[in-house]
Amino acid sequence: MSVMSRINEGAIRAYIERRLAGAVRVDDPVPHVIVNDFLEPDFYRELTAAWPPLELFHRDKAGLKYDLVPGSANVDRRSAGYQRLAAEPRALWDFFVSRVNREMVAPLLIGRFQQEVDDRLQRIREAYEAGLIDYSMAGARDWSYRANVGRFMMRANGYELKPHVDSMPYLVTVLHYFPDDAGDDHCGTIFYKAERPLDFLACVRDGSTQYFHDAGIACAEVMRVPFRANTMVAFPNTLGAAHGAIAPSSKPRRIFQYHISLKGDDEKV
Repeated sequence: MSVMSRINEGAIRAYIERRLAGAVRVDDPVPHVIVNDFLEPDFYRELTAAWPPLELFHRDKAGLKYDLVPGSANVDRRSAGYQRLAAEPRALWDFFVSRVNREMVAPLLIGRFQQEVDDRLQRIREAYEAGLIDYSMAGARDWSYRANVGRFMMRANGYELKPHVDSMPYLVTVLHYFPDDAGDDHCGTIFYKAERPLDFLACVRDGSTQYFHDAGIACAEVMRVPFRANTMVAFPNTLGAAHGAIAPSSKPRRIFQYHISLKGDDEKV
């Protein structure tokens, strides 16, 4: 029996809707939701078993960052390995990207963070119309947004991601944890309290990831999300949404990340 024949899309959708309906939005230190046991258990097990092998990932020079984008290698070189993934696991992850994340989860998360999304979108639109943005955003054609394809991320011992906010076209950040062991309380997403938000004009002109230390803004660690199997973390990408991470000391940290974004599938994530 093929993996896709075992997938019950209706049950997956109903399970996600129940889990999100019961999730509490927390606004300190930044607006966020954390949902344990987020995906239907059998579906999560299928995804875990189909996690791509390390040799398909694009590795950085230091050997600490491994990324794989489930898209076209013509758009992002980190997608080259995805085209070599076997047909069945690739079909499963395509379903996760296009049906689960884009059609089931993203609309529900927008509802949780509608005010933050609307505020950010309005500011980006004003900056775009004022000629302050010279990078591509397909959503600027009609100010639409949706979940992008995302990426598989593996991070090795020694990796540290300092407090930052994500790229300007990203409206909401979503992280799915896939530890290949029992997980731990140390290596999930770290949330910080920044002494002040980043400057909008500086962020919008650059468009890329922005680090608080580069702007001379102090951040204090407030909480770490336990790195547990089948945990989903989501938060709006505001100017004060300081977050970061460190890698575990044993096996590489496995996360699938995507964004509700103004960028299209033909633009690099």
